[in-house]
Amino acid sequence: MRVDRWDVRRDGPFAEAALIHKVRALGYDAVTRPYPAGAMISPQPYPRPRIQGVVSGLIKITIDSEAAILSAGDLVVVPADAAPRVEILGPTGATCVESLLPAGDHP
Repeated sequence: MRVDRWDVRRDGPFAEAALIHKVRALGYDAVTRPYPAGAMISPQPYPRPRIQGVVSGLIKITIDSEAAILSAGDLVVVPADAAPRVEILGPTGATCVESLLPAGDHP
């Protein structure tokens, strides 16, 4: 799993709008979703690649037994047909960016 960490030198100051712009520049449609502290998002496979990112808070994402902790600004590309497990860590919940490639863009 490749985690793309927010880099102020490369990406500029972090803000939700900047993260959404970065995701859209990669060709993905983006939507933000808030999750409460302690939430677990059930693994669901999708037929297209997608991005899971963090606007605020802390999450643990597990894909094929490989886990990573993501914080604000971090992104991971979830391969097509993978079923990631996402856990919201910490006491404050998290806001995530969830993104899919538009339907016609996947080979």
